Amino acid sequence: MVGAVIAMAAMTTLPAAAWAAEDIDLRALMTVLPESVFTSAEQGYVEYISLARLAPAGGTVTSADFGGVAWGGDIRSVGSLGADPDLFHAKSGIDLRDLRCLAGFGQAPRDIAIWGFADVPTARAAFDVLPDHGFAPAGFFPGVLANGDPGAMDFARADAADPWRGPMGRTSTVTLGDAALLQAGTAADFAPVLGATSTALESDPGRIALAGIEHESEGVIQALILSPVTVGAQAIDPAFLIGKTQAEAQAAFEAEVTNMAAGLPPYSGAILAEVATPTGAQVVLSLAYPSCAEAAEAVARAPALWNLMNPAYVPAEAELSGQTIEAAPGCAARIVLSVRPQRPWNSLW
Repeated sequence: MVGAVIAMAAMTTLPAAAWAAEDIDLRALMTVLPESVFTSAEQGYVEYISLARLAPAGGTVTSADFGGVAWGGDIRSVGSLGADPDLFHAKSGIDLRDLRCLAGFGQAPRDIAIWGFADVPTARAAFDVLPDHGFAPAGFFPGVLANGDPGAMDFARADAADPWRGPMGRTSTVTLGDAALLQAGTAADFAPVLGATSTALESDPGRIALAGIEHESEGVIQALILSPVTVGAQAIDPAFLIGKTQAEAQAAFEAEVTNMAAGLPPYSGAILAEVATPTGAQVVLSLAYPSCAEAAEAVARAPALWNLMNPAYVPAEAELSGQTIEAAPGCAARIVLSVRPQRPWNSLW
């Protein structure tokens, strides 16, 4: 289990406007994501990587730049980035210098990858070159292209260096979403995004959690956007459900989630991120609450949550400090994780 200590010297309540640099790429992504990422266990957590933050100024990302990336392994296009950038361009038709970020969410095979560009014209230009890479209109769906039978896998066409095929030869279905390309197995898989009535950025959990992440930050390098049900489900060992009826299993599952969150105020959404600061990178966990009183209680009890999170996406031993950030219509519990002085930064991952 992850060990942690906590130092609460910074236990203050601050307005969100106090040195809060807006991250335009993460905000653009959250205008594409549906509000349901904070409420749906089926959609899983959102993985986000800022290519603009990884790349040297004016350059493009290389496989070496991904050495410190902890999250993003489930994003369909990320596996292809281990190849030479020129090869990626040749296979995908997209210049990495045009890409600002990559993200993904949902459970395979209905997962959605999001390719974020600087603006709508750049995204449209990337979409328009897809017919040169094996894409054609997908049935009767307007504005949707596919490079084969939707939902199919063709191992004869598998290519790990090709983000549109990958090592399993999966068909890609692609459409435009503002300044982004959406990639999925079939057009029906886009429903959580295209059918959403409210975005993650418009939601209360999204605005509040983002305020905690952006506070005293120069930009987000990588992040996980989490719902309360996602955190609970990811941390539970499914073995305890064996031998139970469906009703017994459901009751046991709910009891386990309740036990895990015992003593913690219920939060409506969370973002776990590595952010850039003037003094170097930090890991920040921001939890959305309706009031600063509840956020302050969460900061004080942060080790309880930290020790229960899934070790697959939680850094190792760290010192925790925290504060509350006012953000209408609620308050964020902003918890900063720092490695102990004798441990190098990359030992977190």
